[in-house]
Amino acid sequence: ITDVIGAEHGIGVENLQGSGMIAGATSRAYRRVFTVSLVTGRTVGIGSYLVRLGHRVVQVNQSPIILTGAGALNKVLGAQVYASNQQIGGPQVMHANGVSHAVAHDDYRGVAHIVRWLSYVPARVGERDFVFVSDKATFA
Repeated sequence: ITDVIGAEHGIGVENLQGSGMIAGATSRAYRRVFTVSLVTGRTVGIGSYLVRLGHRVVQVNQSPIILTGAGALNKVLGAQVYASNQQIGGPQVMHANGVSHAVAHDDYRGVAHIVRWLSYVPARVGERDFVFVSDKATFA
């Protein structure tokens, strides 16, 4: 680790600025290269937006992708509606809805998914090793 954003100036606006910079860079990279995120722990707020800015998302079990946690939602709703963050953004929700493209049992298997996907990515943008020709009747 060479830098910790916010260490000098404390936790606050500096972190939001950094998150905005990461979002911008990820969005620009999407147009130029294959982008993938591996969710290995709870991803909240801007972090949940960031993972979805890429082409692919691998979500490790027990790693929810949420905008707001169960506790905060329960407080706003005034009732114990959600039992856990997994119920809101676990793989059973996010993979089923297409937010995450693969679910892995652990970090190692998550990286294996990514390496497998990378094997299909061409060396240069715009290059393809195959051509797909569809028969319109197949999709009618």
